[in-house]
Amino acid sequence: MSAAPAERPDPYRTQAHAGPRTITQLRAALAAASPVDREEFEAELGELDLDDLEEYAALVRKWRHRLVMRTRPEILAAVAASADPEAPRWTSAQILAETGR
Repeated sequence: MSAAPAERPDPYRTQAHAGPRTITQLRAALAAASPVDREEFEAELGELDLDDLEEYAALVRKWRHRLVMRTRPEILAAVAASADPEAPRWTSAQILAETGR
């Protein structure tokens, strides 16, 4: 057993085994987060060729990502801060200079 601390997941990325794992769970999560998103998901799902597994997987990834964007407090706070006209603004050069890149 290691004494090293557990790695903290990146709050801005979906984790491999986090979030809805089935279409039923994804539907329920979308309905709770945004009924409009749920309707749009159902419409896109209805248009899929079920023999194309890549298309199906891409749709699920897209909607899991949208769910994260709509429900993670860190992301919602970042979006709100970006719309604040009083918030400080930095150029990419300033940001990269601070990280030593």
